[in-house]
Amino acid sequence: MSPRISSIDELGLRAILANYELGALSAFRCFENGDGQTTLLLKTSQREVVLRLYENRSIAHVNFEVQLIDFLLARSYPVPAVLEGRAGERVGIHRGKPYLLLELVDGEHCQNPNEGADREALSAIIRAVANLHNLTAGVALPFASERAPFDQTYCWQQFQQKHDPVLGPSESLRYRTMLDALEFPKGLPLGICHADLNHGNFLLSGGEVKAVLDFDMSFYGHLIYDVASLIYWWAMPPDAPFRADTARFIVSEYREHRMLLDVEAAHIMDALKLIILLGAAWGEHSDVWAEIDRVDQLSALSLDFRE
Repeated sequence: MSPRISSIDELGLRAILANYELGALSAFRCFENGDGQTTLLLKTSQREVVLRLYENRSIAHVNFEVQLIDFLLARSYPVPAVLEGRAGERVGIHRGKPYLLLELVDGEHCQNPNEGADREALSAIIRAVANLHNLTAGVALPFASERAPFDQTYCWQQFQQKHDPVLGPSESLRYRTMLDALEFPKGLPLGICHADLNHGNFLLSGGEVKAVLDFDMSFYGHLIYDVASLIYWWAMPPDAPFRADTARFIVSEYREHRMLLDVEAAHIMDALKLIILLGAAWGEHSDVWAEIDRVDQLSALSLDFRE
């Protein structure tokens, strides 16, 4: 098979596999669920594995992911293991780009929440996220400083870099005012956030999460960022009203598995607004104001997740 891949060809895949005891390449394909990095299923004469080729990441950025995966596997958390090469290396380099080979985990993605609700799958995913937080609370792993913090300062830098040359001062001021209105008090619990909790990053079987995938955006920060990320992906369909009942369900289920402080609950909406504003910073100029309008709409809801 020959999917169109911009950064690697079959010759490159064979060169990578030559560094492993996995046999010869027999087939490969792109995964349907992907993002800015190249993720491929490789079938060899011995087994199937997953190649993750990082298009725009440093080695140190990828090393954080390896450290995190090892930390979680040692505590029986469901993540795919990183395979070692012939010389014991974990992070490989192909034409200047880092890559990992990962074990393939059996399981299925659940239904896209934008197309319908699957409360059983969502409950399992919330439990997996809460367990991630329980395991990593207060744990700043090596190479954590290599990850973007996804805080207000970072968000503003990203906005200026992309949009300031195009948008006028008044528009930038409106964005900055919204960003400055968000509050994250000192003392909010910290830990490892996955930060990209869409349905494509979970494999399920028998009502249980068999694997949490893609820690490319993970970072050490306020744990409520992930609670807000769950709400963003599961309760905010792009072309439909905000699902307040689903948002409340997410917070309630999360509380069943990790103690959520009142101060955290009080600022979940701030974290959700931050995620939206960060998306606007990364997005197209034409989409900025639609995203800012979403923040205004959230403010009008006056949701309070405190018990």
